Amino acid sequence: MEKPQEICVVLLAAGSATRFGSAKQLVAIDGVAMVRRCALAAIASGAAVVVVTGAHREPVENALAGLALTLAWNGDWRNGMGSSLAHGVRTARKLHAGLHAVVVALADMPSITHRELRVLIATHARFPGDIVAADSGGSLGPPCLFPARYLAELEALSGERGARAVLERHTGNLITIAMPEAAIDIDATADYAAYSRLP
Repeated sequence: MEKPQEICVVLLAAGSATRFGSAKQLVAIDGVAMVRRCALAAIASGAAVVVVTGAHREPVENALAGLALTLAWNGDWRNGMGSSLAHGVRTARKLHAGLHAVVVALADMPSITHRELRVLIATHARFPGDIVAADSGGSLGPPCLFPARYLAELEALSGERGARAVLERHTGNLITIAMPEAAIDIDATADYAAYSRLP
């Protein structure tokens, strides 16, 4: 596994959660705000962590109080996930001059733990030139890891398209990891209700 300072998890928590109807980043998962749960998983992976905030900046930042991470507010969060991801990657590169890779993670995927993130990081150690992406069961996407040579492309993103646009450009250098946990994201209140009923 790479040294912690050489890999950074960029956790995206900037959205307005329009479909949810309120700040979904703050809903309780096992008594902990979802964004904090996801941030704790990122920290436990052994990587550095940057959390990108936006629409609900103050309450989200309050939910992360006391954690060993960097907060990065994206003033252009209205421009979509691509804008927030680009902002997070720029922040990570400024903080860590020797950055080897960035793991892109979302703050609405409560089933992703440090174990799944460590699988991505361990795969990167074996195949340092390749992108590593989660296969949730027919769909590729976050969490996913991008080696340093792809970071400029992530920084150039804007609008609603996030990391998937870069994945699609580099299918020849892509390793997929079966990760059913990545199929669970909390976009609407029905998703939260269904997740809450899981054993």
